[in-house]
Amino acid sequence: MRKPIHDETDAFYLALGGAALTAASAALGVLVDPIAGGALFVGALTGALVWELSGQDPDRRRPLREAAAEGRRTASSPGSRVLVVANRTLQGEELAERLRRRGDSELRIVAPILVSRVRYLASDVDREISEAHERLAAALVWARGEGIQASGKVGDPFVALGAIEDELRHFAADEVLISTYPRGMSNWLETDIVKRLEEELEIPVTHVIVEAAAPVALKR
Repeated sequence: MRKPIHDETDAFYLALGGAALTAASAALGVLVDPIAGGALFVGALTGALVWELSGQDPDRRRPLREAAAEGRRTASSPGSRVLVVANRTLQGEELAERLRRRGDSELRIVAPILVSRVRYLASDVDREISEAHERLAAALVWARGEGIQASGKVGDPFVALGAIEDELRHFAADEVLISTYPRGMSNWLETDIVKRLEEELEIPVTHVIVEAAAPVALKR
């Protein structure tokens, strides 16, 4: 949401607009009908509120966008780079096919872990971390077998977006490819991580949906 008032000038124009609306509503009520005047006042306020709530604040910090821009500024070598965000779907055939198409790009795989609230509170994430490391290792072996240059890491289990932000800052990605299960099975969709990436980043964001029953493709 936008901040309605940034400085004294904004405050002046806001007060002026409010006074004009009040005067117009009062005049309409006197000349036509009090109900019409009240309707104008309420309708104008409602319209302004809806517009304000639906807008984006241009001054709001966008850490993912800032991280991606910093990464591109500090890129040490030319070439295409794709940041792959995936965890449970790392062995899906749909993702494997997309990665094959980007075989001439350097891939960086980050596997953030989004744990359940109960496990989060208990800090009981050892199993999730171990499984993510196994999936990531298998994905990197598969990439080498396909002749794809790839590296990767398991992200912080408590700040999934933070792990993505760190990789954007250091990897200089030209594109983000995020892989999830379908809606209703994906924690990342439920927590709006995909939507946040799509809305905030200026580089392309490709969302790959992997069916849960897909065959294991990233093992040789």
